[in-house]
Amino acid sequence: LRLDTSAFSDVIAKLEGMGADVKQITSDALGVAAEKIARDTKIAIQPENLPAKGKYSRHPSKTAESIITTTEVTWEGLTAWVPVGFDFAKPGAGGYLISGTPRMKPNRELNRMYKQKAYMGKVKAEIAEVFYKQLAGEWEKKQ
Repeated sequence: LRLDTSAFSDVIAKLEGMGADVKQITSDALGVAAEKIARDTKIAIQPENLPAKGKYSRHPSKTAESIITTTEVTWEGLTAWVPVGFDFAKPGAGGYLISGTPRMKPNRELNRMYKQKAYMGKVKAEIAEVFYKQLAGEWEKKQ
């Protein structure tokens, strides 16, 4: 999950002039989004949401362990990012559950989260809400 702030450099300069820590606000907003995605991913891999209700799931705990739960934000210049989804370096079936295989349909919830725009639109709205709340708080402190 990435957020490029370079397009807002003028606004950021003004906000920082008012005393707002835009970098911290961005990190907080991405952290909240990462927590939501990790929580929703854990719910989506519950047996009732798996193909055949998890009947053929041999190692569900390994798939659960491969879910990225970190909320640590990394900055590269004016771009902040946080990893979300599954860590494909760890064993588990996360990628197969998202996209499916020739013999298996994808997990409906994971496919909705990671492949369709509506879910990410909600995540973006929550990121914006964190921004507005924290900026409003900074504004009230100045008044």
